[in-house]
Amino acid sequence: METGEKEEEGQGGEEEEKDNDDDDPRSSDEDGGLSPFGSTRVSPVDWTVSDVASYFTAVGFPEQAAAFRTQEIDGKSLLLMQRNDVLTGLSIKLGPALKIYERHIKVLQKTHFEDNDSSSKHGSAFVLSV
Repeated sequence: METGEKEEEGQGGEEEEKDNDDDDPRSSDEDGGLSPFGSTRVSPVDWTVSDVASYFTAVGFPEQAAAFRTQEIDGKSLLLMQRNDVLTGLSIKLGPALKIYERHIKVLQKTHFEDNDSSSKHGSAFVLSV
């Protein structure tokens, strides 16, 4: 009986690891996971606090999403966050904080600011498709 219990515990730990894995299709779609709203593409700059929390819940960080909600991080704030803000300011564990910053926040920032640079160079406004 104890062996079966140990196996169940081991399997549960593996499931947790899968939630934050690189192979998660939710975090590797074409637009870098830019929208917590399914197929609707909304710029992160327009996200509310609830949208930010929903995004991090959807990509496998539900516990950490609560920290973004508690600190009232909206889309504009998210795009302005630096590595140190995520590692120390949100009071979340180091491992998830690093993953969140490197795999999500940096990607969102890069995509957002590259989109804005290319539209301003061509003289066109940044258009949101809903």
